[in-house]
Amino acid sequence: MNKQNQIKRTLSLSSNIEYIKQLLEGKGVEHRSDLAKQVCTHFEFHDARGKMQTSGCLKALRALESSGHFELPRVQHKTGTKSPRRLTDSVPHPVDVPDEVRHIAALELVLVQEADQMRTWNELMLTEHYLKAAILVGRQMRYLIRSEHGWLGGIGYAAPALQLSARDQWIGWNQEEHQAQLHMIVGMSRFLIRPSVNCKNLASKVLGMSMATIAKDFNRQYGYSPLLIESFVDTEHYSGTCYKASNWLAIGKTKGRGRQDRHNDSTLSQKTIYMYPLDTSFRKQLGLSANAGLGALTISEGLDAEQWAEHEFGGAPLGDKRLSKRLVNVADAKAQNPGSAFSGTVEGDWPATKAYYRMIDQPEGSAVNLENILQPHRERTARRMMGQKTVLCLQDGSELNYTNLDKCSGLGTRMK
Repeated sequence: MNKQNQIKRTLSLSSNIEYIKQLLEGKGVEHRSDLAKQVCTHFEFHDARGKMQTSGCLKALRALESSGHFELPRVQHKTGTKSPRRLTDSVPHPVDVPDEVRHIAALELVLVQEADQMRTWNELMLTEHYLKAAILVGRQMRYLIRSEHGWLGGIGYAAPALQLSARDQWIGWNQEEHQAQLHMIVGMSRFLIRPSVNCKNLASKVLGMSMATIAKDFNRQYGYSPLLIESFVDTEHYSGTCYKASNWLAIGKTKGRGRQDRHNDSTLSQKTIYMYPLDTSFRKQLGLSANAGLGALTISEGLDAEQWAEHEFGGAPLGDKRLSKRLVNVADAKAQNPGSAFSGTVEGDWPATKAYYRMIDQPEGSAVNLENILQPHRERTARRMMGQKTVLCLQDGSELNYTNLDKCSGLGTRMK
C-alpha cells in the first residue's frame, strides 16, 4: 500500500538521481514514458501482478523535477480525441421487465472483458447515461446488468477523486497517508439503470450484487483488494435512495470541482458523497487508529474499553496539551469511584489533587470550560447517532427558582 512512497524515496537518493541524470543525458530517452520504463526496469518497480509501475514512477520523477534535480523531456501532447468503441446500432430495449426485482429472471452482473461487451457498455453510457460519456481514468472495471429480459444497465469503476476534503476527513488520514494509500479507494464513476426500466428495488439490488463481487474481481485484475468504494449523487436530479437502501454512508458534499479544476473555479454542481466500506476494519488496514475520522460508531463503541476516557475526552481544546491529558486522567480516575470527591478517588494523592484543582481553577475566559471539555464526547455522541435510524433526544424541562429562598421555612436557614 506504500508503493508510491517507496518509489519516491528510492529515486530521491543522490546516487539514483545521478543515474536518472545520466539517462537523460544519453540518447535513449526521447519521451517521459521511455524514461519511466527504463527507471522501472532498473529499480524493479512492479505491482503485485508484475506490471511496471510507470504512472507512479512518472509522478515521482515530476516531483523531483519540481525540486530542481533535473529537467524531464517536454510533454508530448496527443492530437485528436480518443473515441470509445461503439455498436453500429443502439442497444435493444429490454422486454417485459417486471415491476419488482424479485420477479426478474436470471439477473446477473457481467464483467466486461470481450470487445462486444465493451461496445455495448459504451453505447449504453453514451446514449442513456446523463453524463453522455464512457471514458474512465485510472484502474478500471466495467459491468453490464444482464437478465432474460435484456440489458438493464451498467456500472463503471475507475480512479477515485484526487482531492475530496469531506472524504479525507471522514477517513481520518493525513496528506502523506492519503498520497500513499489513495489507490485503496475505487470510484464508482458510472451507474446506469436504463430509463426504459421501471423496476422497484432494482438499483439497490444491483448495488448490493456489485459490492459483493468488486473486491474479488479487482484483486484478480490488479493484484490487490480495495477497501472503500466512493460514489457521487447529483441530488438536483436524483435522491440517492438506492444508496441508502444498500447501506452506503452519506458523509458530506463535494465543492463543485472536477478532476481538471486546477484553478478552483468550482463550476460543477455540488454532489452528495457516498462511501461503502468493503472491509469494516478499513481504518486498521490503512494503518489508522480506530478512532480516526468522523464515521459512524456503534452505540457502545469505545465505552467498554480501557481507553474510554481517551476516546471521550482526549484532544479536548483546553489550550494546552498537558491540560487535555490531565482531563483524561481525571475522568479515568473519577470513573473508578464516581461517588467520592477527587481527593478520595486518588486516595489522598496530594500532587494529583493539586493538579486537579489547578486544572479547574481557571480565570474567566479560559479555554478550560464546560463546552470545550465536552467537545470530544459530543462529537462521538453525534457519530453514534449517525449509525442509528432513529434517535430519541430527551430534555429535562425542570426549573428551580430560589427567588424567595429566605421566606422558605427551615430551608433558608439550612441553605445559609
